[in-house]
Amino acid sequence: MPAIPVRFASHVGQKIRELPAPEREEVRAAVLRACENPWAWPAADKDDEELDEYVRVITTSAAILHYVIIPGPNPHLWIFIILA
Repeated sequence: MPAIPVRFASHVGQKIRELPAPEREEVRAAVLRACENPWAWPAADKDDEELDEYVRVITTSAAILHYVIIPGPNPHLWIFIILA
């Protein structure tokens, strides 16, 4: 499966830019892995049946990011939350 593009909520992009370089690179590498295989990261809450399986969580030592897999003719990831 080819990598799919990613879009960031503006506040997420800003927060990532504010991270120190090593942490920013760790987040960048994790996001690239998510683009290559969006289903590889765990679902946001496996125990909550009401949450959509398309919502996933990236975890690094620097941050936790939530993204949703937007399917369709132009699939992409949308990263909408960052906790750093």
